[in-house]
Amino acid sequence: MPENEEPYRKHGDPRKYDPSFKGPIHNRGCTDIICCILFIIAVLGYIAVGILAWSQGDPRKVIYPTDSRGQFCGQAGTPLENKRLLFYFNIMKCASPMVLLSFQCPTTQMCVEKCPNRFMTLAKDYYKDFEYYKNFCKEGVTNKMSIPEILSARLCPAMLTPSKPCEWILFMYSTFLKYLYS
Repeated sequence: MPENEEPYRKHGDPRKYDPSFKGPIHNRGCTDIICCILFIIAVLGYIAVGILAWSQGDPRKVIYPTDSRGQFCGQAGTPLENKRLLFYFNIMKCASPMVLLSFQCPTTQMCVEKCPNRFMTLAKDYYKDFEYYKNFCKEGVTNKMSIPEILSARLCPAMLTPSKPCEWILFMYSTFLKYLYS
């Protein structure tokens, strides 16, 4: 037996050529009609959601970050035009699976000009560098207020950690804005 036929033998004998064989064309039909209908319904649903989002939605909600009061960070012509970054008082509260149900992180969020560049706690740095710390607090906080009063009213975060902005996201947003409004 030739060497090139041996691999076929372990899986059975090869079929012999039959000139009368016409292929599997008789008794053929579509077997996935239900899946095809479900796929078409899903595509039409996506089209409907897209049309609804385009006609009724607000693209600023996708383009600009939004603080806890619903204001858009970095939007031109607003008081927050220079504050284009979103700062979370306690980002770890956003790691909860319950956030997926409410679509909102349960910590205070505010627009800031720049991210904190050093580690600080309110209790330790209240008397040392409160002017810097105040950049990451809500408006109206003064050094005349006590630390427990500030923390209980959630006017400032308990601590600051050094962080960097996601500049590539901001770049994508600004590129999209130029494309959208040009």
